[in-house]
Amino acid sequence: MKAMIIILVTIVLLMIAHEISSAQTVGLFIYDSSSYDGYTLFCPMPSTTTYLIDNYGRLVHSWEGTAQPRLSVYLRENGNLLRSIQVTGSGGETGGGFQEVAWDGTVIWEYHYYSDNYLQHHDIEPLPNGNVLVLAWENKSRTEAIDAGRDPSFLNGDVLSPEHVVEIARNDSIGHEIVWEWHLWDHLIQDFDSTQENYGVVEDHPELMDINFAKRPIADWNHANAVAYNPELDQIIISSRALDEIWVIDHSTTTEEAAGHTGGNSGMGGDILYRWGNPLGYRAGDESDKKYYGQHDADWVPEGYPGAGNILVFNNGRNRPDTQYSTIDEITPPVDSIGHYLRPSSGNPYGPDSTTWNYTADPPEALYSDNISGCQRLPNGNTLICSGNNGTFLEVTPDGDIVWKYINPITGSGPLAQGDPPPGAINVFKCYRYPPDFPGLQGHDLTPSGQLEIYPITVSGTQHAPLTPNSNDSVIITASVESDGHITLVRLHYNNGGGYDSLTMFDDGHHDDGLADDDTYGAAIPPQPPETKVTYYLYVEDDSGSTVNDPPLADEITYNYSVSAGFICGDSNADGALNIFDITCIIAYLYLDGPPPEPIESADVNIDDAVNIFDVTYMISYLYLDGSPPCEPE
Repeated sequence: MKAMIIILVTIVLLMIAHEISSAQTVGLFIYDSSSYDGYTLFCPMPSTTTYLIDNYGRLVHSWEGTAQPRLSVYLRENGNLLRSIQVTGSGGETGGGFQEVAWDGTVIWEYHYYSDNYLQHHDIEPLPNGNVLVLAWENKSRTEAIDAGRDPSFLNGDVLSPEHVVEIARNDSIGHEIVWEWHLWDHLIQDFDSTQENYGVVEDHPELMDINFAKRPIADWNHANAVAYNPELDQIIISSRALDEIWVIDHSTTTEEAAGHTGGNSGMGGDILYRWGNPLGYRAGDESDKKYYGQHDADWVPEGYPGAGNILVFNNGRNRPDTQYSTIDEITPPVDSIGHYLRPSSGNPYGPDSTTWNYTADPPEALYSDNISGCQRLPNGNTLICSGNNGTFLEVTPDGDIVWKYINPITGSGPLAQGDPPPGAINVFKCYRYPPDFPGLQGHDLTPSGQLEIYPITVSGTQHAPLTPNSNDSVIITASVESDGHITLVRLHYNNGGGYDSLTMFDDGHHDDGLADDDTYGAAIPPQPPETKVTYYLYVEDDSGSTVNDPPLADEITYNYSVSAGFICGDSNADGALNIFDITCIIAYLYLDGPPPEPIESADVNIDDAVNIFDVTYMISYLYLDGSPPCEPE
């Protein structure tokens, strides 16, 4: 009896272990139709490869590299990748340079910014003019620090490393020119030693940095982690994690002006135009006025987006007074009638008193990342969040609803198998989503392959054609299906609103699947009424007993298309009217390599099942010679 109990317990434990291992652990968890359609770029910190995925979590492109990322990555409008890299030093935040990489992976520009006296770290920022902003430390000796008014008890060693920013212009594949620079060292104040430089009344000068605020006796006393640029304002924002504060500075200055206190659009040279998050840094307010706790990724909301001009920050929440949790905080900086930031009176903090918008998870502790992380406002008003420590990406609505969730499946040794518990090393510095019409994506093949995580059966490239069918179109569904075993079944499940029907997909060369035995399976969904939304997914089995759905979380998450509401015969340019522009649309399509009429049937005005010059003459006859209406030949 005892042996039987042991056997039963063992079986139950094995069943539980199987259930746990087969559970969703990485990849796509939520995809709601209200999420913003686009492509998400990220580079897992343990990996040297950068990934671009669609909203289904499918890979559309990747850039393999040899250098470890440190730490940010961006896509430029010319289609090139810009990524910071580690070229010297050690530790998570050190870097030393950046690369610009072509779509095919060719490194077309690599620049190293490090020496015994300075070192690029954390973040870079692509500028509209093609230049790059670089965030970096510079080393000041113990003597220089004391001469500048640093309290010697706050020095632990012989070096103090304040922040500076340089703008780099490219002149060839390895060359560079520093065309602008700003140094925090030029904008200090202190009230510790009246015999040293920078002595003054700290609370009367919030535009300057108190060299003795944040009494950390280490070189990296500012610890900035983000730099961003606002092209409308020609201003730069810097996030200082160590000081729990963001700073805005003027980029319209010359380098000489940036080293002083006058000049530029602001008239303040390189002084701090605006700061927020911790007014204790300039002796204003009290502990209750502190807002940021180890924040990351400060940036403006772009023009044309909901909240344009506001500042968005991932507030990590480290050492938050109540408990540790992260929030996304949006503020509206107060400005006067000509756009200058409102300076507070001595001893008072910069406004605003509170955030304009805030995302806090429910419960709050459900979102917490001790460091790294980021956020981005999307054109539809939603906000993309990267909880960096756990490699989790969320898209939330203004009301705080999660409409997209993805967990990075890439470790330093490659992708995880679905069901494997993710290790700690799936962290991501930040992610960024680009819209389908982003200039850097145009002209590139974005056909999706499979998910990044590993499944026993690989389904990739699932697509439908035509993309926007009419009510008389059958819709062809194709997908590439591969397995180490033999595929025994591929089923297409589709729902037109009345429940799911299913079709068997074949790789026989006779079901719109290409060639027989080429691993591409096909089936056709029959025509549906106008304005019907059709959702669909695939179910696959092989002879080893493995099964998989595509998308993986079907039928909670499905592919979809909508049937066109119909068309006006003769309205070739789909502007809702019949006129000369429809004739020019057909001519451009036939003879000038113009785009096809949408849909193509709209141009077949003489209904002879072809679009040709006779449709042009038919439209001319109708519009100007009292001929028969389109699709009603005599």
